[in-house]
Amino acid sequence: MTDPRRPAMPPRQPSQAPTRAEAEHPRAVGEPRDFETTSTMTIAIPAPEDPAPSPQTPTVAAADGSPSPWLRVSEHDDQQPPAPPVQGPDANADVSAPMRAAAGRASAVAAARVEAAFAKLSISRADATVTTRVQERITEKKRASRRLRAIVWGRRSAYVGGVALAAWVVLASPLFALEPAKVTVTGYGTVVDPAAVRAVVDTHDGAALPMLNTSALSDELDDIAGVRTAHIERSWPRGLIVTLESREPVASVPDPQGGFVYVDDEGVHVGRSSAQPKDIPVIYVPLGSENVRTLKAVLGVLNAMPAALRDRVGHIAAKTEDSVSFTLHKGPVVEWGSAERSELKVEVLQVLLDSPQASKADVIDVSAPTLPITKKS
Repeated sequence: MTDPRRPAMPPRQPSQAPTRAEAEHPRAVGEPRDFETTSTMTIAIPAPEDPAPSPQTPTVAAADGSPSPWLRVSEHDDQQPPAPPVQGPDANADVSAPMRAAAGRASAVAAARVEAAFAKLSISRADATVTTRVQERITEKKRASRRLRAIVWGRRSAYVGGVALAAWVVLASPLFALEPAKVTVTGYGTVVDPAAVRAVVDTHDGAALPMLNTSALSDELDDIAGVRTAHIERSWPRGLIVTLESREPVASVPDPQGGFVYVDDEGVHVGRSSAQPKDIPVIYVPLGSENVRTLKAVLGVLNAMPAALRDRVGHIAAKTEDSVSFTLHKGPVVEWGSAERSELKVEVLQVLLDSPQASKADVIDVSAPTLPITKKS
Protein backbone atom coordinates (compact mmCIF):
# COMPACT_ATOMS: atom_id res chain seq x y z
CA MET A 1 0.00 0.00 0.00
CA THR A 2 1.35 3.41 -0.96
CA ASP A 3 1.69 5.97 1.75
CA PRO A 4 -0.54 8.92 0.65
CA ARG A 5 1.66 11.32 2.53
CA ARG A 6 4.85 10.29 0.69
CA PRO A 7 5.66 12.44 -2.41
CA ALA A 8 6.47 10.80 -5.73
CA MET A 9 10.16 10.06 -6.40
CA PRO A 10 11.75 12.13 -9.15
CA PRO A 11 12.71 10.21 -12.27
CA ARG A 12 16.37 9.35 -13.04
CA GLN A 13 18.36 11.61 -15.26
CA PRO A 14 18.84 10.25 -18.79
CA SER A 15 22.26 8.90 -19.79
CA GLN A 16 24.32 11.03 -22.08
CA ALA A 17 26.06 8.22 -24.06
CA PRO A 18 24.28 5.31 -25.72
CA THR A 19 25.12 1.79 -24.62
CA ARG A 20 26.78 -0.85 -26.84
CA ALA A 21 23.40 -2.51 -27.37
CA GLU A 22 21.86 0.81 -28.52
CA ALA A 23 24.77 1.39 -30.86
CA GLU A 24 24.41 -2.07 -32.40
CA HIS A 25 20.59 -2.02 -32.59
CA PRO A 26 19.40 1.57 -33.11
CA ARG A 27 15.72 2.27 -32.87
CA ALA A 28 13.50 5.11 -33.84
CA VAL A 29 13.09 8.05 -31.64
CA GLY A 30 10.35 7.43 -29.12
CA GLU A 31 10.17 3.70 -29.95
CA PRO A 32 9.80 1.81 -26.66
CA ARG A 33 11.92 -1.18 -25.79
CA ASP A 34 10.42 -4.60 -25.43
CA PHE A 35 10.35 -4.38 -21.71
CA GLU A 36 9.48 -0.65 -21.41
CA THR A 37 6.15 1.22 -21.38
CA THR A 38 5.44 4.84 -22.06
CA SER A 39 2.60 5.16 -19.59
CA THR A 40 3.16 7.24 -16.55
CA MET A 41 1.52 7.09 -13.20
CA THR A 42 0.85 9.99 -10.94
CA ILE A 43 0.80 9.19 -7.21
CA ALA A 44 -1.70 11.37 -5.38
CA ILE A 45 -1.41 11.95 -1.68
CA PRO A 46 -4.87 12.73 -0.23
CA ALA A 47 -4.77 15.79 1.88
CA PRO A 48 -6.72 16.16 5.06
CA GLU A 49 -10.04 17.87 4.88
CA ASP A 50 -9.57 21.57 4.73
CA PRO A 51 -12.32 24.08 4.03
CA ALA A 52 -10.30 25.89 1.44
CA PRO A 53 -6.71 26.03 0.32
CA SER A 54 -4.68 28.87 1.49
CA PRO A 55 -3.77 31.40 -1.11
CA GLN A 56 -0.12 30.85 -0.17
CA THR A 57 -0.33 27.09 -0.66
CA PRO A 58 0.21 26.02 -4.26
CA THR A 59 -1.96 23.29 -5.68
CA VAL A 60 -1.34 20.57 -8.21
CA ALA A 61 -3.51 20.40 -11.25
CA ALA A 62 -5.52 17.32 -12.00
CA ALA A 63 -5.37 15.36 -15.17
CA ASP A 64 -7.79 17.66 -16.95
CA GLY A 65 -5.88 20.76 -15.88
CA SER A 66 -8.25 21.91 -13.12
CA PRO A 67 -6.89 22.47 -9.69
CA SER A 68 -7.23 19.46 -7.39
CA PRO A 69 -8.42 20.12 -3.87
CA TRP A 70 -6.99 16.73 -2.79
CA LEU A 71 -3.35 17.39 -3.54
CA ARG A 72 -1.28 20.08 -2.04
CA VAL A 73 2.20 20.70 -0.91
CA SER A 74 2.90 21.69 2.62
CA GLU A 75 4.57 24.94 3.16
CA HIS A 76 7.23 23.10 5.09
CA ASP A 77 8.13 20.91 2.08
CA ASP A 78 10.32 21.82 -0.83
CA GLN A 79 8.86 24.72 -2.70
CA GLN A 80 9.78 23.18 -6.06
CA PRO A 81 7.18 20.69 -7.29
CA PRO A 82 8.48 17.28 -8.35
CA ALA A 83 9.59 17.06 -11.92
CA PRO A 84 7.19 15.31 -14.23
CA PRO A 85 8.26 11.92 -15.51
CA VAL A 86 10.40 11.98 -18.54
CA GLN A 87 8.78 10.77 -21.66
CA GLY A 88 10.02 10.31 -25.18
CA PRO A 89 13.44 9.20 -26.34
CA ASP A 90 15.17 10.14 -23.09
CA ALA A 91 12.97 7.75 -21.07
CA ASN A 92 14.78 4.71 -22.48
CA ALA A 93 18.18 6.08 -21.49
CA ASP A 94 17.59 5.21 -17.84
CA VAL A 95 17.64 1.46 -18.57
CA SER A 96 21.18 1.50 -20.13
CA ALA A 97 22.94 2.33 -16.80
CA PRO A 98 22.11 -1.02 -15.11
CA MET A 99 23.10 -2.81 -18.27
CA ARG A 100 26.39 -1.00 -18.39
CA ALA A 101 26.98 -1.81 -14.73
CA ALA A 102 26.16 -5.47 -15.34
CA ALA A 103 28.38 -5.50 -18.43
CA GLY A 104 31.18 -3.89 -16.40
CA ARG A 105 30.80 -6.46 -13.69
CA ALA A 106 30.80 -9.25 -16.29
CA SER A 107 33.89 -7.74 -17.91
CA ALA A 108 35.61 -7.53 -14.52
CA VAL A 109 34.73 -11.14 -13.75
CA ALA A 110 35.95 -12.24 -17.19
CA ALA A 111 39.16 -10.26 -16.75
CA ALA A 112 39.66 -11.80 -13.32
CA ARG A 113 39.12 -15.26 -14.76
CA VAL A 114 41.56 -14.58 -17.59
CA GLU A 115 44.08 -13.21 -15.12
CA ALA A 116 43.63 -16.29 -12.91
CA ALA A 117 44.06 -18.55 -15.95
CA PHE A 118 47.27 -16.73 -16.89
CA ALA A 119 48.45 -16.98 -13.28
CA LYS A 120 47.78 -20.73 -13.25
CA LEU A 121 49.55 -21.07 -16.56
CA SER A 122 52.55 -19.12 -15.21
CA ILE A 123 52.57 -21.26 -12.06
CA SER A 124 52.39 -24.41 -14.16
CA ARG A 125 55.29 -23.22 -16.28
CA ALA A 126 57.28 -22.28 -13.16
CA ASP A 127 56.48 -25.65 -11.58
CA ALA A 128 57.55 -27.36 -14.76
CA THR A 129 60.81 -25.38 -14.76
CA VAL A 130 61.46 -26.17 -11.10
CA THR A 131 60.63 -29.83 -11.62
CA THR A 132 63.03 -30.00 -14.55
CA ARG A 133 65.81 -28.42 -12.49
CA VAL A 134 65.18 -30.78 -9.56
CA GLN A 135 65.28 -33.74 -11.89
CA GLU A 136 68.53 -32.48 -13.37
CA ARG A 137 70.04 -32.11 -9.90
CA ILE A 138 68.87 -35.57 -8.88
CA THR A 139 70.35 -37.03 -12.05
CA GLU A 140 73.64 -35.21 -11.43
CA LYS A 141 73.72 -36.46 -7.82
CA LYS A 142 73.15 -40.01 -9.02
CA ARG A 143 75.98 -39.65 -11.52
CA ALA A 144 78.27 -38.21 -8.83
CA SER A 145 77.32 -41.05 -6.50
CA ARG A 146 78.13 -43.62 -9.18
CA ARG A 147 81.46 -41.93 -9.87
CA LEU A 148 82.27 -41.89 -6.15
CA ARG A 149 81.41 -45.57 -5.77
CA ALA A 150 83.55 -46.38 -8.78
CA ILE A 151 86.47 -44.46 -7.28
CA VAL A 152 86.03 -46.14 -3.88
CA TRP A 153 85.84 -49.62 -5.37
CA GLY A 154 88.78 -48.82 -7.60
CA ARG A 155 90.86 -47.81 -4.60
CA ARG A 156 89.79 -50.90 -2.69
CA SER A 157 90.69 -53.10 -5.62
CA ALA A 158 94.06 -51.38 -5.84
CA TYR A 159 94.64 -51.93 -2.13
CA VAL A 160 93.69 -55.59 -2.36
CA GLY A 161 95.88 -56.04 -5.40
CA GLY A 162 98.77 -54.30 -3.69
CA VAL A 163 98.42 -56.44 -0.57
CA ALA A 164 98.22 -59.60 -2.64
CA LEU A 165 101.30 -58.56 -4.61
CA ALA A 166 103.20 -57.72 -1.44
CA ALA A 167 102.20 -61.05 0.11
CA TRP A 168 103.42 -62.90 -2.97
CA VAL A 169 106.71 -61.00 -2.96
CA VAL A 170 107.25 -61.65 0.74
CA LEU A 171 106.09 -65.26 0.93
CA ALA A 172 106.55 -66.83 -2.48
CA SER A 173 108.95 -64.83 -4.59
CA PRO A 174 112.69 -65.66 -4.62
CA LEU A 175 113.50 -62.00 -3.96
CA PHE A 176 113.58 -62.58 -0.17
CA ALA A 177 114.54 -66.25 -0.12
CA LEU A 178 117.35 -67.14 2.31
CA GLU A 179 120.66 -68.01 0.66
CA PRO A 180 123.12 -69.80 3.00
CA ALA A 181 126.11 -68.38 1.11
CA LYS A 182 125.04 -64.92 2.30
CA VAL A 183 124.91 -65.92 5.99
CA THR A 184 127.71 -64.40 8.07
CA VAL A 185 128.75 -66.22 11.30
CA THR A 186 131.15 -64.85 13.92
CA GLY A 187 132.20 -65.96 17.43
CA TYR A 188 133.16 -69.58 16.88
CA GLY A 189 135.69 -69.44 19.69
CA THR A 190 138.05 -72.38 20.27
CA VAL A 191 135.61 -75.26 20.47
CA VAL A 192 132.62 -74.48 18.19
CA ASP A 193 132.61 -76.52 15.00
CA PRO A 194 131.88 -74.25 11.98
CA ALA A 195 130.63 -77.23 9.95
CA ALA A 196 127.95 -77.93 12.56
CA VAL A 197 126.80 -74.32 12.37
CA ARG A 198 126.63 -74.38 8.57
CA ALA A 199 124.67 -77.61 8.64
CA VAL A 200 121.99 -75.98 10.78
CA VAL A 201 121.82 -72.89 8.53
CA ASP A 202 121.56 -75.02 5.38
CA THR A 203 118.32 -76.58 6.60
CA HIS A 204 116.62 -73.19 6.10
CA ASP A 205 117.84 -72.69 2.55
CA GLY A 206 115.19 -70.95 0.39
CA ALA A 207 112.98 -69.97 3.35
CA ALA A 208 111.23 -66.58 3.10
CA LEU A 209 113.43 -64.23 5.06
CA PRO A 210 110.55 -62.09 6.41
CA MET A 211 108.82 -65.21 7.75
CA LEU A 212 111.94 -66.89 9.14
CA ASN A 213 111.60 -67.77 12.82
CA THR A 214 114.89 -66.46 14.17
CA SER A 215 114.12 -67.64 17.71
CA ALA A 216 113.78 -71.23 16.57
CA LEU A 217 116.99 -70.99 14.56
CA SER A 218 118.78 -69.57 17.59
CA ASP A 219 117.63 -72.54 19.72
CA GLU A 220 118.96 -74.93 17.10
CA LEU A 221 122.36 -73.25 17.21
CA ASP A 222 122.41 -73.31 21.01
CA ASP A 223 122.33 -77.12 20.88
CA ILE A 224 125.72 -77.19 19.15
CA ALA A 225 128.57 -78.07 21.47
CA GLY A 226 130.46 -75.01 22.67
CA VAL A 227 127.67 -72.47 21.81
CA ARG A 228 126.43 -70.59 24.84
CA THR A 229 123.94 -68.46 22.86
CA ALA A 230 123.37 -67.21 19.29
CA HIS A 231 122.13 -63.77 18.19
CA ILE A 232 120.56 -63.58 14.70
CA GLU A 233 119.76 -60.53 12.58
CA ARG A 234 118.25 -60.39 9.09
CA SER A 235 120.49 -59.05 6.35
CA TRP A 236 118.18 -57.95 3.56
CA PRO A 237 117.31 -59.12 1.10
CA ARG A 238 118.58 -62.72 1.39
CA GLY A 239 121.13 -63.04 4.19
CA LEU A 240 121.63 -63.39 7.96
CA ILE A 241 124.14 -62.14 10.49
CA VAL A 242 124.80 -64.76 13.19
CA THR A 243 126.83 -63.79 16.27
CA LEU A 244 127.82 -66.70 18.51
CA GLU A 245 128.80 -66.51 22.15
CA SER A 246 130.91 -69.60 22.64
CA ARG A 247 131.60 -71.57 25.80
CA GLU A 248 135.33 -71.48 26.34
CA PRO A 249 136.82 -74.42 28.23
CA VAL A 250 138.56 -73.57 31.49
CA ALA A 251 139.59 -77.11 32.40
CA SER A 252 139.58 -80.70 31.25
CA VAL A 253 138.35 -83.75 33.08
CA PRO A 254 139.71 -87.27 32.46
CA ASP A 255 137.08 -89.49 30.93
CA PRO A 256 136.94 -93.06 32.28
CA GLN A 257 136.31 -94.22 28.71
CA GLY A 258 139.45 -92.49 27.50
CA GLY A 259 140.58 -89.03 26.57
CA PHE A 260 139.61 -85.79 28.20
CA VAL A 261 136.35 -83.79 28.35
CA TYR A 262 136.45 -80.02 28.12
CA VAL A 263 134.30 -78.08 30.61
CA ASP A 264 133.58 -74.36 30.79
CA ASP A 265 133.22 -72.18 33.86
CA GLU A 266 129.73 -73.60 34.49
CA GLY A 267 130.84 -77.24 34.19
CA VAL A 268 129.18 -77.74 30.81
CA HIS A 269 130.87 -80.14 28.45
CA VAL A 270 132.07 -78.19 25.46
CA GLY A 271 134.31 -80.66 23.67
CA ARG A 272 136.57 -83.65 23.83
CA SER A 273 140.24 -84.40 23.27
CA SER A 274 142.08 -87.67 23.06
CA ALA A 275 145.29 -86.22 24.50
CA GLN A 276 145.85 -84.15 27.62
CA PRO A 277 145.59 -80.44 26.76
CA LYS A 278 148.59 -78.31 27.67
CA ASP A 279 146.98 -74.86 27.80
CA ILE A 280 144.26 -75.63 30.36
CA PRO A 281 144.45 -77.35 33.75
CA VAL A 282 143.29 -80.89 34.38
CA ILE A 283 140.67 -81.40 37.09
CA TYR A 284 140.89 -84.70 38.92
CA VAL A 285 137.32 -84.94 40.02
CA PRO A 286 135.28 -87.98 39.05
CA LEU A 287 132.47 -87.21 36.63
CA GLY A 288 128.94 -87.94 37.76
CA SER A 289 125.97 -86.44 39.45
CA GLU A 290 127.32 -87.21 42.94
CA ASN A 291 130.38 -85.05 42.32
CA VAL A 292 128.62 -82.03 40.81
CA ARG A 293 129.06 -79.84 43.91
CA THR A 294 132.76 -80.71 44.16
CA LEU A 295 133.27 -79.88 40.48
CA LYS A 296 131.51 -76.52 40.90
CA ALA A 297 133.73 -75.70 43.91
CA VAL A 298 136.86 -76.37 41.84
CA LEU A 299 135.56 -74.30 38.94
CA GLY A 300 134.74 -71.49 41.37
CA VAL A 301 138.36 -71.42 42.50
CA LEU A 302 139.59 -71.26 38.90
CA ASN A 303 137.15 -68.50 38.01
CA ALA A 304 138.37 -66.40 40.96
CA MET A 305 141.98 -66.50 39.74
CA PRO A 306 143.31 -63.87 37.36
CA ALA A 307 144.32 -65.11 33.96
CA ALA A 308 148.08 -64.99 34.73
CA LEU A 309 147.72 -67.16 37.81
CA ARG A 310 145.24 -69.53 36.17
CA ASP A 311 147.68 -70.18 33.34
CA ARG A 312 150.28 -71.43 35.90
CA VAL A 313 147.92 -74.11 37.27
CA GLY A 314 148.93 -77.58 36.06
CA HIS A 315 146.29 -79.75 37.66
CA ILE A 316 143.72 -79.30 40.39
CA ALA A 317 142.08 -81.91 42.57
CA ALA A 318 139.46 -82.16 45.28
CA LYS A 319 137.92 -85.00 47.21
CA THR A 320 135.27 -82.70 48.71
CA GLU A 321 134.17 -79.16 48.06
CA ASP A 322 136.19 -77.96 51.08
CA SER A 323 139.48 -79.63 50.13
CA VAL A 324 140.52 -78.02 46.88
CA SER A 325 144.22 -78.04 46.06
CA PHE A 326 146.27 -77.46 42.90
CA THR A 327 149.84 -77.58 41.65
CA LEU A 328 151.55 -74.69 39.86
CA HIS A 329 153.83 -75.19 36.93
CA LYS A 330 157.37 -75.02 38.33
CA GLY A 331 155.97 -74.09 41.71
CA PRO A 332 154.63 -75.33 45.01
CA VAL A 333 151.42 -77.14 45.87
CA VAL A 334 148.69 -74.75 47.07
CA GLU A 335 146.24 -75.86 49.74
CA TRP A 336 143.15 -73.75 48.97
CA GLY A 337 140.42 -75.29 51.01
CA SER A 338 136.85 -74.20 50.07
CA ALA A 339 135.80 -71.65 47.46
CA GLU A 340 134.87 -69.13 50.18
CA ARG A 341 136.92 -65.91 50.44
CA SER A 342 138.66 -66.78 47.16
CA GLU A 343 139.44 -63.13 46.36
CA LEU A 344 141.40 -62.68 49.60
CA LYS A 345 143.17 -65.99 49.11
CA VAL A 346 144.26 -64.90 45.62
CA GLU A 347 145.86 -61.70 47.02
CA VAL A 348 147.68 -63.58 49.81
CA LEU A 349 148.98 -66.21 47.40
CA GLN A 350 150.34 -63.62 44.97
CA VAL A 351 152.16 -61.83 47.80
CA LEU A 352 153.72 -65.08 49.04
CA LEU A 353 154.80 -66.15 45.56
CA ASP A 354 156.60 -62.84 45.12
CA SER A 355 158.36 -63.01 48.54
CA PRO A 356 161.89 -64.56 48.87
CA GLN A 357 160.87 -66.64 51.90
CA ALA A 358 158.06 -68.48 50.09
CA SER A 359 159.83 -68.87 46.78
CA LYS A 360 161.59 -72.03 48.03
CA ALA A 361 158.54 -73.49 49.78
CA ASP A 362 157.04 -76.75 48.61
CA VAL A 363 153.54 -76.19 50.08
CA ILE A 364 151.61 -72.94 50.66
CA ASP A 365 148.44 -73.21 52.74
CA VAL A 366 145.97 -70.31 52.26
CA SER A 367 142.88 -72.13 53.50
CA ALA A 368 142.98 -69.60 56.35
CA PRO A 369 144.00 -66.48 54.43
CA THR A 370 144.67 -64.41 57.53
CA LEU A 371 147.16 -67.06 58.76
CA PRO A 372 148.94 -68.46 55.69
CA ILE A 373 151.45 -71.25 56.15
CA THR A 374 154.45 -72.20 54.00
CA LYS A 375 156.04 -75.66 54.20
CA LYS A 376 159.17 -77.32 52.89
CA SER A 377 159.47 -80.98 52.30
